Amino acid sequence: MVPGFEFDQLIPINREGIASTFIPPMQHEDALALVAGSYCLHVNAIMPDTLRKVRVIPSVIKEDETTTWMVKGAYFFTLIQTSHGTKVYDHSNDCLFYANPNVEISRECPEGHAFLVQTVIDKEGDNHVPRLLVMDLVQPVIESPKQRGEIIRNMSRFFSHICHVQWAGDKRHLENFLRKGLPHEVDCIVALREPLCLVREGGSEQTLLDALNIMA
Repeated sequence: MVPGFEFDQLIPINREGIASTFIPPMQHEDALALVAGSYCLHVNAIMPDTLRKVRVIPSVIKEDETTTWMVKGAYFFTLIQTSHGTKVYDHSNDCLFYANPNVEISRECPEGHAFLVQTVIDKEGDNHVPRLLVMDLVQPVIESPKQRGEIIRNMSRFFSHICHVQWAGDKRHLENFLRKGLPHEVDCIVALREPLCLVREGGSEQTLLDALNIMA
């Protein structure tokens, strides 16, 4: 458990006829306390393309596209590696912060890399463990989602113990992976196309903040 986080209430979820229990998603103030410290005012030193909210685009997801999942009730942040340590961009309130030491990226990570992450609370036995899932590479800009995934996996040693690289693959394999069960509730499958753009089937175009407001 991360100090300061206590989660006791369980919600029964029935997934494909199997009874499971998940806790409610963390509130935004809890998510912010997990990842961020004080406000960062040195915006000029930050790569401008990293300070953008993710868009969720409705479209058909092809079977061979690189896909992953959105956690139900997750909050999204961008971890940005700079010459002065890790900064955190909060997609929900469009603000920049210094990173909480819990999520600091190793200084061995090259400057100029930025990673999209989402919050999750995993149920492990009787424990409820807050984590960040590293979902995609934001900077440097690389067109191929598969190549971005390979870079993230190769850089996993730079992430803190709270950050876990999220599985991604083609739709069929992802669906098989999800059927095995996860320690948290899944909202939907999304395809990774260009950075900071997620594609889901159905619905209308929205930012992640819009999506969170709809789910609330």
